[in-house]
Amino acid sequence: MKRKSIGIIGLGRFGSTLAKKVTALGHEVYGVDRDEKVVQKLAPYIAQSVVADFTDEDTIAELHLETLDMVVIAIGEEMNAKLLTAMVLKDLKSPYIVAKASSLMESKLLKKVGVDFIVYPEIDMAERVAQMLSGDHIVDYFQLSKDIGIVEIKTPNFMVDKSLKELELRKSYNVNVVAIKRNNEVMAPPDPNDKLRATDMLILIGQNDEITKLGS
Repeated sequence: MKRKSIGIIGLGRFGSTLAKKVTALGHEVYGVDRDEKVVQKLAPYIAQSVVADFTDEDTIAELHLETLDMVVIAIGEEMNAKLLTAMVLKDLKSPYIVAKASSLMESKLLKKVGVDFIVYPEIDMAERVAQMLSGDHIVDYFQLSKDIGIVEIKTPNFMVDKSLKELELRKSYNVNVVAIKRNNEVMAPPDPNDKLRATDMLILIGQNDEITKLGS
């Protein structure tokens, strides 16, 4: 894996968690926030942290974030600050810009100023929780796109002692089993002739509505 240099502007709950996680994966993180206490608190966990006002165009430019492989705009609810930061980074020819959005309208504006990728932490988490709550067997969920997700489910009773070949889940539910977790082992791809056990955990990919039907 190539080590990347990643700037994160806004070190609130989302930004600080992201900074720690990305650092743990071996990348070099540069954190920026206006709150000195927040910056000091995160300093031991990342490569470099800076106190700066990201609502000021000249200040953003002076950070030279365009020299990094990627910049994540993780600012909270200040839409004007997000847009200003994105525009400055775009003018400076930052290679790749990611921005956190809290609404579809905000995402449209960010895309218009040149943001490469939009993330929706609150919306994605709501979708994840909704999927988990809607199915009796669903234990975890990850959204790949608006309509498609990857889900981990407990093996439903009707699938126990049957093979994937017998069940024909793709034909019946339009989902694919990409892996089976059994006794701390992950079998990927799974053997289509192997009989499923009640203690197996299945990793599925498919349309959200079809996953919900299967997991209920």
